[in-house]
Amino acid sequence: MNKTDLTVDRVGDEEARLTRGGPGDNSKPGQVDTSQWWLDLSKKTKDEGTAKPSAFGTGQLPKDKSIIQQAKDEDIFFCTIPFTQAYSDMDGGWKACCFAHRSATGPTVEDTSIIDWMENSDYMKSIRKEMTTVGSDLKNVKNICKRCISDEERYGRSRRTNCLKIHTNNPEFSDDIIKNVKLYKASGMWAFDQRIIEIQLKIFGSECNLDCHMCLHTNSSIRQAGANKGVWNKKLWEEEMDADWESNQRDFKLHGKDRTGVFKGSIKSTIEQVVDLAPYIRSVKIIGGEPLIMKKHYQMMDAIVKTGHAKHIYVKYQTNLTKVSVGKHSMFDYAPHFREIAVVGSVDGIGKSIEYMRRRTNWKELEDNITECGKYPNVVVDFNGLVSFLSVLRFYEVPEYVKNNPNIFQINWAMLEIPRSLRPNNLPQKLKDDLIPKYTKYPDIVAALERPAEKDFNIQEVFSYLLKQDKHYKGTKWEMNLFDVFPELEEYYDPNYISQDDLNLTVNEQDLIN
Repeated sequence: MNKTDLTVDRVGDEEARLTRGGPGDNSKPGQVDTSQWWLDLSKKTKDEGTAKPSAFGTGQLPKDKSIIQQAKDEDIFFCTIPFTQAYSDMDGGWKACCFAHRSATGPTVEDTSIIDWMENSDYMKSIRKEMTTVGSDLKNVKNICKRCISDEERYGRSRRTNCLKIHTNNPEFSDDIIKNVKLYKASGMWAFDQRIIEIQLKIFGSECNLDCHMCLHTNSSIRQAGANKGVWNKKLWEEEMDADWESNQRDFKLHGKDRTGVFKGSIKSTIEQVVDLAPYIRSVKIIGGEPLIMKKHYQMMDAIVKTGHAKHIYVKYQTNLTKVSVGKHSMFDYAPHFREIAVVGSVDGIGKSIEYMRRRTNWKELEDNITECGKYPNVVVDFNGLVSFLSVLRFYEVPEYVKNNPNIFQINWAMLEIPRSLRPNNLPQKLKDDLIPKYTKYPDIVAALERPAEKDFNIQEVFSYLLKQDKHYKGTKWEMNLFDVFPELEEYYDPNYISQDDLNLTVNEQDLIN
């Protein structure tokens, strides 16, 4: 069965297009719905393909209480990621996943190999032990995994629960995970022998072609350049400087530092390690910046192809979907070599709304690239949006768009966390009340809209920041106005308000901006 069969039959079926086990799962704040953590294969849909049956895909409980059942019953706080994934951040630092916390002095790709990080680091050892121990105090997990713990309390789901559901609903991968955990529990050690993992790398740079208003500035060269020209709001962004931010040096010249938090070392060693580990790699995920325009990562792609192991490896791109090539390199040139290329688009609006929120986006070009992806049998397009102060005003249009586009396989989303001021719960109450009926199918979004605004939230500071960005693009082809795109916000705007950020500027900073 090819990709076309899987997607065309799903057109018009909204439920089928939601990431399996992901959003819309009826979880409530403070609770986790576990009812779909494995599927009854007798009722499998076409999109589940020909995955081999297993005890963990039958819908029947194993005779002994499996690790998944312990997680479902909340005997343990288990996550598949520490057993299946190696993740490096923008500055080269290792941590459990993109949502995890790490210390400012943690290991990096320069001083710790992939093998050493996964097999020997105290960080990974501690969370694996705590996650598989009934009655654990979760001392380290509560610090490292606090984002997921908080998300489950606030919205009823998290990256942890999404991965559990998605992974256990894939019997082929589920079997590998169970075997992995059993080997770990038997030996007390995690070793690459017989382990199949995903390697996620963010070390190829921050080069990006977009200016997404809610994006961390270190993740985009365009954002960094804008911050250095004064497109910034100290109250919105510097309040977020907790230890994790400081470890990534998320600060800019305008505010006293010139460090960007981007990895500056050589990628040669990391590529060589990936090549050596190719037999054990299930998937490689490249994160930016905008990965498809970062030439460095294609060096790794070429090296993997030369190993002869690419045929069993999935490639995943977290991309804005506006570009699919750079110079002589095209993503599509690699499609014949790899098992599958998943293009995960950061799409949280349609038409003018995404063109405003992710400034420099051309919606038509984005749609054209989706269509082009549809021409390749092993290139899959998913949407993974971000629900925020702005996007939630129109996000309900995105699942509808996905539902009716045969070239998009599935959709997922997450709640914006940083900066706090741009979370969806900070919208005026009237707007939130008007929006809730539009999201009745998505309990996590309803939960977000039902939360009160953040303490000390000031909507005028948000307006000041967004309108400053509008001014920055005046006279360019990306010129747009906040209240033209989201007119429902204008009644809450006070044109006489002077931002604290502007009041605190020094004479030298004013000169820099002007």
